[in-house]
Amino acid sequence: MLMKKFKQIAAIKYSLPTDYVLLLWVFVAFCASQASSQEVTPRYYERNTLYPNGVLEIGALGMFTKYFGEFSDERFGYTIGMQSRYLMPFLPELGLGFRIAHGTIDYNRRFRPKFGDDFRRQFPVGLYPDALDFAQSRSTKYTVFDPLIFINIFPRSPINYYVFAGYSVMAFYPQEIESAPLSNQGIRLNYIDWKDEDNFSTHWTGGVGMDFYISRRVSIGAQFAFRNIQTDFLDGYAQIDENGIPTLPDNFIESGIKLSAYFFNDDDVDNDGIDNETEEKMGLNPFSVDSDDDGMSDYDEIYVYKTNALSNDTDFDGIPDIVEITKYFTDPTKKDTDDDSLSDADEVAIFFTNPRAADTDTDSLPDAEEIRIGTNPITPDTDGDNIPDALDKCPKLSGLNTYDGCPAPQKFDTLIVRDTVIREKITIKEGQSYSPFGINFETAKAEIKPESEIILDDVAQWLKKNPSIIVEIRGHTDATGTAEANKSLSELRALEVMKYLILNGISAKRLSAVGYGSSKPISDNTTEKGKAKNRRIEFFVKKSD
Repeated sequence: MLMKKFKQIAAIKYSLPTDYVLLLWVFVAFCASQASSQEVTPRYYERNTLYPNGVLEIGALGMFTKYFGEFSDERFGYTIGMQSRYLMPFLPELGLGFRIAHGTIDYNRRFRPKFGDDFRRQFPVGLYPDALDFAQSRSTKYTVFDPLIFINIFPRSPINYYVFAGYSVMAFYPQEIESAPLSNQGIRLNYIDWKDEDNFSTHWTGGVGMDFYISRRVSIGAQFAFRNIQTDFLDGYAQIDENGIPTLPDNFIESGIKLSAYFFNDDDVDNDGIDNETEEKMGLNPFSVDSDDDGMSDYDEIYVYKTNALSNDTDFDGIPDIVEITKYFTDPTKKDTDDDSLSDADEVAIFFTNPRAADTDTDSLPDAEEIRIGTNPITPDTDGDNIPDALDKCPKLSGLNTYDGCPAPQKFDTLIVRDTVIREKITIKEGQSYSPFGINFETAKAEIKPESEIILDDVAQWLKKNPSIIVEIRGHTDATGTAEANKSLSELRALEVMKYLILNGISAKRLSAVGYGSSKPISDNTTEKGKAKNRRIEFFVKKSD
């Protein structure tokens, strides 16, 4: 009987059509390209982003079905169902779940010349008088249960793409068989061997989908599934060749929409001690322990140090919060930890004072006052005359106790001829430089001699009177010693002059220092006189009015 032939055909395994395999690969390639284009920088809170770790999805499906078999045509069926998916707590890109669906596959049973005698055998004229002349509307009802594995491409994004695959159990009821003519004994005349267990089949299924999150708990999406049916009973008919092989196995696809709700998600995805909802309200990144990537956890910043978890420099003083806390032990929420009117950044980078103490050298003169009057705030005796700056009336000149720290008065008046540039008798233009005579240092050291300070004081006054001038301080040495040592010494001397000017009220932004060593002599290095000329400090005007 024809029924036995059907059972032989039902045992044959079919593979996915090439077109659908190609379509699946195109989708996977698209998802991979989207993944490679995602930013690697920390993602801050997005309104419609799912917290995927450990979440359970329950979704409703509404889909169209399209049959592919001997009677393929333009008709569509429908299916409704539900889907459940659990995203792994440790890896939300992986999910396990299932689909349950019930629907119909619709088609028209009609004769085609290529069917030949097979069609007449199954639908004899005596039982089906109109089968050869007229198309008959037919459908197959089915119910499926699909255990599935899901691969989620973007589980933490507002739009998630995913692929799935599994092995399905299907119960199906072809109208052609259910409505077959019966004998007086109630036996189907054309399907006498049909049994109840023949209504069941197993097959591979797979597909792709997309979720768009309307809110944290709800999404809408689209889904496409292909079913690789392993029975040819789906439409109750098989067109077979001379070898008993079906020429067009039955398959069908499902395509439609999905509405989902989500439950039981992880309340603290990044395990930083702050729950997701709280981080969301604060504008933090619930997927990162350290939203601003400053080396401090969000929890420590908010609850321990009271800093801004979205900024690596809460007080905008130029020192990162983590550096203030771990290196300088200053208050990262205040620009001036010790309230001495000097910012923490200036104290550590320019004046080298203690940002946690208003009087670094404990000489009773606050650091800010010492900087104002030009003394060294990190030593109690700037001029080294063993008289503390607080008691020294001439704290920048070595003196005697007898004269309250000032030098002994001269018996004769001394005429000091100062450089004309300082007295503004010569105008230094942009791009020009000047080397005032008399700026001297201790031999092989960067220590400014006391008698040179009066010249540098006049340089400071000149810069104060010309606030638009920006100067590069250039250090030069003679050729004594190695070139490397000379360059290092010249740079240290230029930096010492720069520091002196800063202590006398010149903004560090107007000054820079560089050392040229002995590479730019202005005289020969074979005589002491030539060497003395080459040892100089040069003020190069980089910008002026």
